Amino acid sequence: MSDEFTQFRSPTLQERTLINAVAQRWVGRAADWTSSVLVARLDDGGMGSLRLRVEGERTGAQRFGECAAEYSFVDCDGVQVIASLYLDEHGVPFELDMWKTDFSPLRRVDTSDERG
Repeated sequence: MSDEFTQFRSPTLQERTLINAVAQRWVGRAADWTSSVLVARLDDGGMGSLRLRVEGERTGAQRFGECAAEYSFVDCDGVQVIASLYLDEHGVPFELDMWKTDFSPLRRVDTSDERG
């Protein structure tokens, strides 16, 4: 996927809180990249997945490399949500995939009730 036509923006407070929570689980790299990350919503049915662009890192086409970390919590409607941080083939964060286990739209990120 190319960033050429993607409209990136600064993350909302809720998005930044979740990005920081997931990044703390990634033992392969310090979480300093989270302060310079930009995001773009992905078309995922409203579950909240984000394309990531870390300022100062390479841009352009990126391919999946590995899942670096996962974080789960329960949405305010009682449904479990799993957030997975994906890295590209060069180890650069490029996607925060959100999966709400019933496939419904995300209502609220709640990092106070983390499930592991």
